Amino acid sequence: MKKTIYNPSNLAAPIGHFDRAVCFGDWLLISGTSALTNVQGDMDNRRLITGIQAQTHETLDNIEKVCLEAGGSLSDIYEFRIFVKKPEHFAHVSDILKQRLPRKGFIAHGYVSGLLHPEMEIEIEACAYLGTLD
Repeated sequence: MKKTIYNPSNLAAPIGHFDRAVCFGDWLLISGTSALTNVQGDMDNRRLITGIQAQTHETLDNIEKVCLEAGGSLSDIYEFRIFVKKPEHFAHVSDILKQRLPRKGFIAHGYVSGLLHPEMEIEIEACAYLGTLD
């Protein structure tokens, strides 16, 4: 099975020793992504848009850029792992997922967590299947 690495040029380079996504055949595994993913520069000097809603949309936009680079779309995602700073943020994230993926067809896990940048409110990991289903 072929392994393909994705680091889209319209996103910032990963800050750590990892890639934005790795694809094994039709299975796309997307690293933790946030509203910082498209912001260039040193991690300590990057500034984010504020608010959980704006950061959730920006995070999903960044995940979508990875999916598009790999030949897929957000609708190909079958699993989300969502990390937020505050439990009350899950309601906002759920509302935005309803807007962006109204047909569902995915599973999601939610975690309350400290995040790497003090302004981050959310980080999402995702897995997608890019093949056809019979």
